Amino acid sequence: MSVRADAETLRQIPIFADCEPVHLQLLAFASERQHFISGESIIRQGEKANSAFLILSGQADLKQISGFQIRDIAKADPGSFLGEVAMIGKTNYSISAVAAGAVSTARIDNALFLRVANEYPEFGQSVFKSLSRRLEDSIRDFDIVRGEFDRAKAFSDL
Repeated sequence: MSVRADAETLRQIPIFADCEPVHLQLLAFASERQHFISGESIIRQGEKANSAFLILSGQADLKQISGFQIRDIAKADPGSFLGEVAMIGKTNYSISAVAAGAVSTARIDNALFLRVANEYPEFGQSVFKSLSRRLEDSIRDFDIVRGEFDRAKAFSDL
């Protein structure tokens, strides 16, 4: 894939939708290409997130581990961006992604992301504005659920 094609793929990701093409081209150009074989972990739930991965080809199985249970959540196709919020926040990955066959990715690490954000403040502002909207949407969803719980009968009343 070309840098421009990778940059256009990044543009399709909601947090990058309002970013300038030149900034996305910088990310695409400086990202590291990584290849995974079937069954290999791309990200592991609970590990410190230093990077996010743009799936360029192939497919990954997304899984969540709770105790001794492993639950399949979804599949990540080309164009999926894995671990971006955890990478930006330097937190732990909340899911695992395992290659379901051969997978190629563009790895964007935290240092690269912060370098572009520092050198081009409008890029950082655009990404953080998008993340802020995402957080507001999540809070609104939680408020709806909280309202449903508030209106529900207590278990002791059943």
